[in-house]
Amino acid sequence: MIAAWLSSALALSALAVEAPALPELAVSRSAPGWSKQGRSLVLYDAEGSLSFEIGLLREETGSVTREVSGGVAPNGEAAWTLERRLTWNPSRGRLLESRRMLKIHGSTGQTLWSDDAADWPEKGEPVAFSDDSKVVLIARHLGESWTVEARDWAGSSKLKAGPFPRLVSVALAPGGRYAVARWGVPDKSDTHSFFDLWTKARKDIETSDLTLGLARLGDDGVVRSGRRDVFAFITAPSTTTEGARK
Repeated sequence: MIAAWLSSALALSALAVEAPALPELAVSRSAPGWSKQGRSLVLYDAEGSLSFEIGLLREETGSVTREVSGGVAPNGEAAWTLERRLTWNPSRGRLLESRRMLKIHGSTGQTLWSDDAADWPEKGEPVAFSDDSKVVLIARHLGESWTVEARDWAGSSKLKAGPFPRLVSVALAPGGRYAVARWGVPDKSDTHSFFDLWTKARKDIETSDLTLGLARLGDDGVVRSGRRDVFAFITAPSTTTEGARK
C-alpha cells in the first residue's frame, strides 16, 4: 500500500514538473484619449497606456460641500473638470458662499485654460464641446445673473450672451458654429436663444412656441422642433468652416 502511494506521488510530481508554464497576460490597453470611467476621468496615450487620471468626488465636511465633476469631448481630445466648494449655514438651508474652478484639459493632460465663474445650470452640464473639441460653450454664474460664453481651445472668447436671471441649459451644434441657451425670467415662460458664433446673429424664440418645449439646432443652422423647421440662420454659400475659423 505504501508502495502504491509512493508511485502515485511520483507520478503527480512528474506531471507538475512537465506541465508547461502559463503564458503571461497581455497588458490592458485602451483607445487613446480621454474617457470617463466610473468616478474618474482617465487619459490614455498613443500606445493605449494610462497616462493621467483625475478623481471625481463629493464630500461633506460640517457645513462645507466639496465636489469635483467632469466630462470629456466627443473625440476624446479634451476634458473638463469643475470643482465647487459650497459653504452652507448650520442648518444647510441657505447657501452662504460658492467657490468654483473650471479647468479645460488638453490631449496630454495639461490645463489649457480655466474659469472661476462656471457653474451648473438647472438642467444638463455646464460645458459643451464641439465634436472636434475646438469650441467650448460654458455656463457662467456671476452674483444673481447668468451668462453663456463660447471660447476656442486656447480660451479666447468667441461669443458672450446674457445676463439671464435663470439659466436652464446650454448646448452646442456638433460643428461648433451654432449654440443655444434656454433661460427664463421668474413667473414667465422660458426662452430659447440661438446663436451663430461666426456672424454673432441671435434669434430668441419663446419656449412655449416649440413642440413640447424642445428644439434642435444642427450644423446647417436650422432650428427644428418636432417635425417643424422653426427658424434658419442665413449662411453665405462661400463660407467654409476653415475660412471662418482663421
